[in-house]
Amino acid sequence: MFGIGFFEFIVIAVVIIIFLGPDKLPETIIKVVKTFKALSKTINEAKSAIEEEINIEELKEESRKYRALLEKDVKETIKSISLDELKELKESAEEVNSAIDELKNQTTQEIKTDKEDEEQKSV
Repeated sequence: MFGIGFFEFIVIAVVIIIFLGPDKLPETIIKVVKTFKALSKTINEAKSAIEEEINIEELKEESRKYRALLEKDVKETIKSISLDELKELKESAEEVNSAIDELKNQTTQEIKTDKEDEEQKSV
């Protein structure tokens, strides 16, 4: 303990007993023990506060990473939705164009049949 051997510890204990005497020794031991407990408690509280701060920083960093991933996924989803919508619009435009072509063909055929009918009537 603190680099003190057994013999040194005995010598220190004997000097303290001689110096304080048997009357003050129990009170002094109680005070020293309370002081060590308070000091230990303070150190443990400081240690847990530091560990908590470290954990909070780690959690913040982790949440930043997840936020960046989420934003990336949202952008990709928006792009894919936009591409899907563009594909749908293109398909709709193609359908409209084909419908217009069909109407043109029908109209052209009707005009031809009308002309043929008029020519046959006039002949």
